[in-house]
Amino acid sequence: MSFKQLSAAIPIEFGKQFISFITGEHNDRRISLKYYHNEVSGTMYAQVRFGKLAQGPPGHTHGGAISAVFDELMGACCWVNGYPAMTAQYTTRFFRPVSLNLDVLYCADIKMVEGNKVNLGATLIDDSGEKYAEAKGLFILQDMATFEKMSQLDPDSVKHLKELSKHS
Repeated sequence: MSFKQLSAAIPIEFGKQFISFITGEHNDRRISLKYYHNEVSGTMYAQVRFGKLAQGPPGHTHGGAISAVFDELMGACCWVNGYPAMTAQYTTRFFRPVSLNLDVLYCADIKMVEGNKVNLGATLIDDSGEKYAEAKGLFILQDMATFEKMSQLDPDSVKHLKELSKHS
């Protein structure tokens, strides 16, 4: 499935540029996911297909799986646009259930940066533009020293974060 929005976007390689807790080891039976970034607009995209292991209601994707992709995508949008940040809060609004094995596209944009706050908006659509869900997020900027001090990050992860962030 090809989405026209991806024509001007470049792929983001997780594991090289940063680590994804969602995809981890590639597993098409859970979540098949590819990230893209449009360097001109700053928009981040995730082309996703939820498999059987991401099921919530029968034949449809679990809302937690949908929300987790929103959170990671909005965080990635901050980082690739030069704002090293962590989630403070986000909300997801669902409009219709997402069938399993349906190709969908997440789109995230930075709406406003004010002080240390980064506000984002994101949508989840199918190839016809039908909206399934949307999310809003507030992320808080951090300096790289904060990430270096966090015990869950190893030196390789910190290196990836520095390379990813334009403001490091």
